[in-house]
Amino acid sequence: MADAATMPMSQPLHIALTLALLLCISSVVAPVHAAATANIPRLRALDFRPFDTALERFTPHAAMEVDALLRHATIPQVQAALAAGRLTSETLTLYFLDRIRRHDERLRTYIELNPAALDEARAADARRKAGRPLGPLDGIPISLKDNIETAPPMHTTAGSALLLDHVAKADAPLVARLRASGAVILGKANLSEFAGIVTLGTRTGGSSAVGGQTMNPHGSPLTGGSSAGSAAGTAARLAMASIGTETSGSLIAPSAWNGVVGMKPGRGMVDGTGIVPLLSANDTAGPVARSVTDAAILLDAIALNPPRFAGGLRKEALSGASVGVLERDILAGRGNAALLDRARNGLAAAGAVPRPTLLPQSPAWADGAPFVQLLASGMRLDMMGYVSRRVPGTTTLDDLLAWYRAMPDRRAPFGFDLLAALSKAPLLDRRTHDALVLRLRESSAAILDATFDKTGARMLVSIDNMHSTLYANAGHPAITVPLGLREGSSTPAGITFIGRRGEDGALLAMAYAFEQATRLRIEPRLDYTVQP
Repeated sequence: MADAATMPMSQPLHIALTLALLLCISSVVAPVHAAATANIPRLRALDFRPFDTALERFTPHAAMEVDALLRHATIPQVQAALAAGRLTSETLTLYFLDRIRRHDERLRTYIELNPAALDEARAADARRKAGRPLGPLDGIPISLKDNIETAPPMHTTAGSALLLDHVAKADAPLVARLRASGAVILGKANLSEFAGIVTLGTRTGGSSAVGGQTMNPHGSPLTGGSSAGSAAGTAARLAMASIGTETSGSLIAPSAWNGVVGMKPGRGMVDGTGIVPLLSANDTAGPVARSVTDAAILLDAIALNPPRFAGGLRKEALSGASVGVLERDILAGRGNAALLDRARNGLAAAGAVPRPTLLPQSPAWADGAPFVQLLASGMRLDMMGYVSRRVPGTTTLDDLLAWYRAMPDRRAPFGFDLLAALSKAPLLDRRTHDALVLRLRESSAAILDATFDKTGARMLVSIDNMHSTLYANAGHPAITVPLGLREGSSTPAGITFIGRRGEDGALLAMAYAFEQATRLRIEPRLDYTVQP
């Protein structure tokens, strides 16, 4: 078979697929306002019955007391309250369940609740009382994106009606690590169906047949890429934190647009087994949190052989550090000039030395077509491989499209235009696919490594997920930190730091230094109305 990067593709299809990639997978321009989306009925209602009795006893006064603590608290501060007896994990879990019950029918950040959540919280309280806490996450309620496998009875749907009744046999390894650390699993977070490969929809992100359309708690009509439920739920305090996944920008974008911290760890940092795949070569799980401190604690829990990132956070980590600001690219995005000024000022306040930096050009990234081909191929080989082993009779992409077309109102309420467009891309066999993975991985890493080497920068500075196709394919770590709201908009933005390979800890430390110098995270109001 011909080299995938040189395979012929019709011009209309090439344009359509590249546009789909830019809009849905890797946003390279400022978000624009879109009309609010009317939501759909859930395919499975959130089940509060296991918690009804406890929630009836959870008073508004108790909720206010927890709320006062949590509004700006980090996980260590919550743990201090737990250790002092001012709070219990059971009360903390009830606080989140109460907020989910009051707000999630509108926000749609959850697909399913964990019926054992209160039992897990009570077990944490018992360990604490006995003097045997498991660590920083013990008794802390978090959510998991619903493309991460969990043991029965919770389902793993990837947001698709096709997998509505799918129950994995066991927890994904990263979930097992979270349970071993004592984390309370609140439930499964909503997402863009099959991690964003089904539809462009309304361009808001976060839409699935199972859960409906995730809404941004800031009142913006935009929620970003496929980890929207994790980001919006964390921002709205419907969980203390969450675990999302990224293929190319789908964790960083929703974190930025919902005003929280999100990190895509470097390749190999987290075991990806048990994640419903889109493009296995890229798919990576990572933390979503309201602070860098909490993100570091989550990464400590799920990383393979972690060096304890939370212990390396320092306010002085950017002092005297040269950082490369990708100014030309940032300014190419509409409305980014004010954000760039805010980013420069924040970097200077943290002691960094910002320097304008250009990325070298690479023929492999001239028009985005090779990555579109890779994404379409991963969908056929990786995603459909997973589906076909769990849904007899749905073996090929044509089978999946036929399934959507048979009952579009129920199975594809937001459409399946992106899936249909990508299905027209050239079919690659596994050997050609793997060769293209390697080619794009090496070329994207070469671009970033050459930039680091030439400039001597400790990290590169971007906005939102503007450069995600590079760092995601290269396997470099990236983290976004709140940068306030866009001018004249209810949409938050994030400054995104791209690190050198293998330097996840250093990147977290520099992100922490910026966060502490700026503190630009904005607490959303939940009495919002979405403005078109």
